[in-house]
Amino acid sequence: MFALRADRLFDGNDMVENPIVTIDGSKVVSVGRAAPTDVGVDDLGDVTLMPGLIDCHQHLCFDGSGPLDEQVATVSDDELADRVRANARRALRAGITTIRDLGDRDFVTLAVRGEPGVPTILASGPPLTARGGHCWFLGGECDDGDALADAIHERKRRGCDVVKVMVTGGALTPTFPMWASQFTAEEMTRAVATAHSVGLPVAAHCHGIEGTAMAIAAGVDTIEHCTFFTPAGRSEPDEALMDTIVAAGITVSATLGRLPNHVGPPVIEANLATVVDAVGAIRSRGGRIVVGTDAGISLGKPHDVLPFAADELAHIGVTGVELLTTLTSTAAHACGVGDRKGQLTPGFDADIIAIAGDPAQQAEALQAIRAVWHRGVRVA
Repeated sequence: MFALRADRLFDGNDMVENPIVTIDGSKVVSVGRAAPTDVGVDDLGDVTLMPGLIDCHQHLCFDGSGPLDEQVATVSDDELADRVRANARRALRAGITTIRDLGDRDFVTLAVRGEPGVPTILASGPPLTARGGHCWFLGGECDDGDALADAIHERKRRGCDVVKVMVTGGALTPTFPMWASQFTAEEMTRAVATAHSVGLPVAAHCHGIEGTAMAIAAGVDTIEHCTFFTPAGRSEPDEALMDTIVAAGITVSATLGRLPNHVGPPVIEANLATVVDAVGAIRSRGGRIVVGTDAGISLGKPHDVLPFAADELAHIGVTGVELLTTLTSTAAHACGVGDRKGQLTPGFDADIIAIAGDPAQQAEALQAIRAVWHRGVRVA
């Protein structure tokens, strides 16, 4: 058992002054003004203690070095697992203690999950996609509803934490336009019902408006990207669809965060401001927003990029305590682990980061990590 004292603490909901956090094994046992008399207290001084950050959408098997298919084409499963391991450790050193990995090849991420020195990984395995569809080369191609159901049962048997469905095409795979739906409404409804019947949530990759509406109707748990692309090849946010997302209570996992001076694919870059504004409009309607960086898809999105999402969040008014909540407790609930992560409260996992300064006042402080504990073990 040990205890940490700091000038301030964000507990996942509110700021607390002059706190002492006591940790026993992998769990937080108390947050208050004092520690048990027989426990030593490490005084960290002018730092903020807060729950570890949560990235709701990464790809640990990618390294950003080129086209997605080429990133994995000549790499063995063992080499890919080593890449997953290295990327996960990089994220952890930056204070990202939980990652939802939404697409690997051959389930390699599952073998790394739970190893010492890596964050908590919530893994989907290969994403489900149409024949020749977005990220088909990862091994999740499905021809129809039966194939989707079979693939979901396979993921349950293998121990996946979430099902990822490529409802529409994507910008980085040329075979399907990103606005085109890859499955029918009936197929999507069956896929979601099958996943929920075995206790797995569904993360739906959605760029096109039609596919987004289909995913909502099917009852998916999160909408990834949510860019409102039309056959005109540009983002045209749909007001009615925004209202439907909010009314359905489905969380939008917005693709934010990149290194300064890096640009994305031309079609994304040309529409980025519109997409970010649309995320803000969903928030202003009362919708739930979290951040999934899509880390790994390009050099501008390394696996420790999540703190840089603060700039785009500030553009839509997400600052201060709301920013910290978005990256911790709200994200934990979106990923299905809100009962054990995202807060510093008794009984929760001791995923703790120490940050120089006060990130509720200066968001750039999120990049100034002084220490990281994952499930009670100091890792940085």
